[in-house]
Amino acid sequence: MTTKTKKEKVNIAGKPYKLDKPVADTLKNMSEAIRSHEVALLTWVHKDYNASGKFEEDEVKSFRKSLYQYSLQIPEANNILLKMSELDDKTEKELEELNNQDKKVQNKEEKDAGTKE
Repeated sequence: MTTKTKKEKVNIAGKPYKLDKPVADTLKNMSEAIRSHEVALLTWVHKDYNASGKFEEDEVKSFRKSLYQYSLQIPEANNILLKMSELDDKTEKELEELNNQDKKVQNKEEKDAGTKE
């Protein structure tokens, strides 16, 4: 005797699907978790955007600390943030080198122009 698995109707990207109840429940839980994260992010954006520089320094520190702590809930957040920091440092060094090269070229051009006069 086989038991029939209960199916539940779920809409995914506007298309109806029939999924096993445990799968449908998991999908709903994940969707709710994502929605909660979206609302939290939008709350921070709203608070920051509407404040337009009206925050006190201690409020800014508290805001940034809570945002950082919240972001650490993301899987692999520490590794991702570390990699981002390394890329920022690398980019900053590359831009600094390019600026130094531009200055050298500009100085050489100015020197060459001065000797032609």
